[in-house]
Amino acid sequence: MKKEQLHNEISEIDFPREEVFAAIKGGIAMGRKSKKPKRRITFKRVGLVSTVAASAFLASGLIFAPVSNVLAAVPLVGGIYEKFGLQIGYELLESDLITQLNQQATSNGVNITLTSAYYDGNVIGITFTAKGERVSLATIGDKGPETGYNFHLFDGKEKNQWAASMTQLTETEDGYAAAMEFYHPSTKLPKDYTLPLTFTSVTGTKGVWKFDVPVEQIASETIYSDANGEQDDYSLTMESVVKGKATTLINYQTTFPLEGAEDDIRITVFDNEGNRLTKNHPEVLSTKENVGLVEKEIRELFSSKINEKAKFLTLQPEIIRYEEDTVATLGQSTPIIVESDRFDYSIKVNSVKQKGNKLILDYDIQNVDTDVIREDIIDNFAEFIMLINTEDIQRDNQGKLNMGDMLEDRVRSTSVKVLGNGPFHYQSTFTIAEKIDVSDYSITVPFGTLSANSPIKMEPIKVNLK
Repeated sequence: MKKEQLHNEISEIDFPREEVFAAIKGGIAMGRKSKKPKRRITFKRVGLVSTVAASAFLASGLIFAPVSNVLAAVPLVGGIYEKFGLQIGYELLESDLITQLNQQATSNGVNITLTSAYYDGNVIGITFTAKGERVSLATIGDKGPETGYNFHLFDGKEKNQWAASMTQLTETEDGYAAAMEFYHPSTKLPKDYTLPLTFTSVTGTKGVWKFDVPVEQIASETIYSDANGEQDDYSLTMESVVKGKATTLINYQTTFPLEGAEDDIRITVFDNEGNRLTKNHPEVLSTKENVGLVEKEIRELFSSKINEKAKFLTLQPEIIRYEEDTVATLGQSTPIIVESDRFDYSIKVNSVKQKGNKLILDYDIQNVDTDVIREDIIDNFAEFIMLINTEDIQRDNQGKLNMGDMLEDRVRSTSVKVLGNGPFHYQSTFTIAEKIDVSDYSITVPFGTLSANSPIKMEPIKVNLK
């Protein structure tokens, strides 16, 4: 498929923007509070993760294989970028800005070959193939993630890992292939870099495949700007636009009131021709408190380049207000009113019934403006009202919920029904332990999901490029 056709088809997809960003917001909030993840998260296709904790464990007695590093033309590379829909790599390939590699390592009968690399903006991309009799996705079972491989950067310690995305290992005519993109976290990006990458398993086969990947940043243009916008105690001030060959970096500063320290300002960016930049990876470089306000330094990556003919960009900022889940015990008489601490939202629990191992909640969602929030989003909100044994509620020293420590303790409803007698009247059914009394449970209510889907629009900001 030609790139232009691919882009046209993608642009026609009805993308559930509000729901996705709400889910991302919830995931970020959990990540902030999580001390130690209890579950391994895997991705079938390119998926953004907060850190690359993809290392499994190193078995004793494994032999480090010699690494060969030879430049070679690898026809497979173009097919990988097109097959996986990797926009940055595909764009750079067309401009002949991909470094083709043939860097190999063998361990436990499996050969891994790095086939290409690039470094544009703060993105380092790598493609690789894996071959050997033991390489087969059919053998994974419970031995590895759905991506088919595990890896780590540097020394493997979680605090040293970078944000990354990855594709699933996929069978091709020349073995199994996959691609990864890493996002350099340094505020001052180096022009040349060597990325230490170690694979620790391939389709369930453990081993050590160690590489040092040399990359050189593709030349870019930096345009400085101090354009800004304000609303109440929120503001966004531009710092610079970095025009890469396939990417765009936008650096800016935001301020928030103290009560909104965990809020976000989300930006949508168009050029003066109406072309929208494709969002990829926002990153908070620093956060500090200054005279009653919270200041954040943001670097946002867009996986599309700016047209050379573009004269200016228009940024549309939206304030996304955050609130952690509200917890309320069911050990009280009904009706139970659960109110948001920050917004007007509330739910009214009309009845709580236990039938064997089933707990049934009848409730109304109140004070929601349907002119702002769609009804399907409200239905989705109801799906994420959860139960938790009150004894399992975890809080930090500041009294905030440790959502990461509670992930496996919360119980999601097995069914949610919309009841006809009144607007936003629902019935949620949960499966519980029969020996535990209803009064021992609490509910967690994610009012922040509703606020994330009712952003406050700021005035557009114009950034001159010429």
